[in-house]
Amino acid sequence: MKRILPLALAIALIAASSAQATDYFVDSYRGDDSAAGTSPETAWRTLDRVNGAEYQPGDSVRFLRGGIWRGSLECRSGAENAPVVYTDYGSDPNPPRIMPSVDLSDPKSWSRVGDSDVWVTPGVEWRDLGATTDDVKTFAQTGWHVYTEEDARAECSEAEFEELGGAKGYKVRCEASGSEKSFLQFTADWFPIRQGKYVALRFKARSSVPFTVESGVNLMMTRSPWSSYGETVAFPGEIGEQWREYRAIFFVRSDAEDGRVTFFLGSVLPDGAEFDFVPLEAHELQDVSLGTSVDVGNLVLTERGAYGGARKDAQKKRFVPTYDRREYAGFKRWTPDELKEPNDFCYDRVDKRVFMKCDVNPGEKFASIEAPLRIHACRATGHDITVENIAFTHTAAHGISSITSKRVVVRDCFFDWIGGGDLSGEGPNGRRVRFGNGVEFWDGSEDCSVERCAFARVYDVAVTTQGPSPVVSNNLVVRDCLMFRCEQALEIWFSDPETVVEGLVFERNLCVDCGREWSHIQRPNKIATPILGYGLEAKKVDVTIRENVFYDTAQFFVKCWHNRILEYHIDDNVYWIDPKKTHESGDKYFCYDASNGKEPMTFDEFRKATGHDAGSRWIKPEFKDYAKDDFTLLNRAELKAGPVDVPKVPNN
Repeated sequence: MKRILPLALAIALIAASSAQATDYFVDSYRGDDSAAGTSPETAWRTLDRVNGAEYQPGDSVRFLRGGIWRGSLECRSGAENAPVVYTDYGSDPNPPRIMPSVDLSDPKSWSRVGDSDVWVTPGVEWRDLGATTDDVKTFAQTGWHVYTEEDARAECSEAEFEELGGAKGYKVRCEASGSEKSFLQFTADWFPIRQGKYVALRFKARSSVPFTVESGVNLMMTRSPWSSYGETVAFPGEIGEQWREYRAIFFVRSDAEDGRVTFFLGSVLPDGAEFDFVPLEAHELQDVSLGTSVDVGNLVLTERGAYGGARKDAQKKRFVPTYDRREYAGFKRWTPDELKEPNDFCYDRVDKRVFMKCDVNPGEKFASIEAPLRIHACRATGHDITVENIAFTHTAAHGISSITSKRVVVRDCFFDWIGGGDLSGEGPNGRRVRFGNGVEFWDGSEDCSVERCAFARVYDVAVTTQGPSPVVSNNLVVRDCLMFRCEQALEIWFSDPETVVEGLVFERNLCVDCGREWSHIQRPNKIATPILGYGLEAKKVDVTIRENVFYDTAQFFVKCWHNRILEYHIDDNVYWIDPKKTHESGDKYFCYDASNGKEPMTFDEFRKATGHDAGSRWIKPEFKDYAKDDFTLLNRAELKAGPVDVPKVPNN
């Protein structure tokens, strides 16, 4: 009886929690943020209202099918067996769509640069709303200090500056700034931040040796895994010998009590320099311009005719299906001088403008111009979160970002036009690395899954689990998904030897045409492969890849830079190469394995070297309509692999 009572009590508690659960409704057309939100008739309207609400375990947030929300969804945690569910309602054939993108389709958004064939959008305009409503002294005004490692050496001390009326601040004496930016950090931490705001960190500064801060100022977590809490949209620039007022502007993505601002000054602050710093009030700002205050990672261009004429209702904008080749990507360059071909574009990080090469006004030439921003479409960080039946598209960052999460479920979702943003925020003068994943599990996950989702046109990888910390990646299942024209399908990398990767299962997925899309054309580091592995330093590796269908790839089926492939379990898969297409890897297109002397391998060589794929087959998948991206498997009984019900692609 003593053993039965706790179980009965647990069941009663779960039932009570479910009985008290509330459904909230969101309608992007007719909703009202001042309404109760508890019925379709009293639905909310915006993501700001959704993200600012508090939810109880078992609650659900329902987005109207066919609706469009521009911005980022911030998911809240539930409880075990009672997740907070983000889902849909209504009868529209298309799912609700969340997209952190700016519509640049209006010809008034563009002006010609001189008499050239280059066009530019207006720069950012800020309205200063005054000091932040939070206690201003808590936003990075106190507790600044220096952290050094490796070859960096510096000291920080409190100081009063008479020439500023006795203002209190800090003096940083730099003996050696180090060879990497992260080796010298000037930082303040453990202050609260509030999501959805643009906040300017204002300060006065001078340096005995002038230097320039054009990147490397981050709003982030104070504790591991040190992840970002926002986007830096403006940097201080050159800091000279005389006192001046500066500001760094952040877009805050999350509510948190452990905010941290870090100036990464390694290799930036000159050796021997004395850097004086006085923090001021933080001010809240409002972007009153087009909204391109964050890096634009792509331009998604749709030729006229795809909508059946000009759109009259921007709120009910339609999107062409992936098979409609009248929709394509602009080519991201890094400076206006690099714009050589039609549809080349670049993003001006200083004035927040988009330049584009076009023979006429882009807004007149194209029916639609979407500018995906470097903002995740969804952040599902926490525990006991379910996201289902939602489309996440047109982002220059990740579709869903999930950090050190437990029991996060993503199912029946659609991901399209993902990635292309500037990874390090260094622009033309730094590392020109772009990024973007469909679903990313960062620094560990436990009991998470991605099921029955469709991924298309992803810059990097459809699903990845990765991170630098000693974490546990336990029981992550990716199954019954469609991944087509992504650069990669599954990625694994961890860099700490104490990491445990256990119970990672990739099964019954259909991967089509890896590397045969816009990202492969534009990226300098072409890595087209369904199965990707970077460094994998872990004390345990347990990865299973089974019963998948891999249809064609521009390079390889397996590509890795670690020596742990022997610890995978790979079998019962179906492979096929389209002989009519060009394959960059030549005849040895099956595997590139760094542990095998970086020599490409054929399928037979891979099986002999690893013992994997003993039961795998080469069979051509028969699709219902490959030309229209209907990948329903007509011969699945013969294949004995892939999804039983292949996820469908929305019509618009």
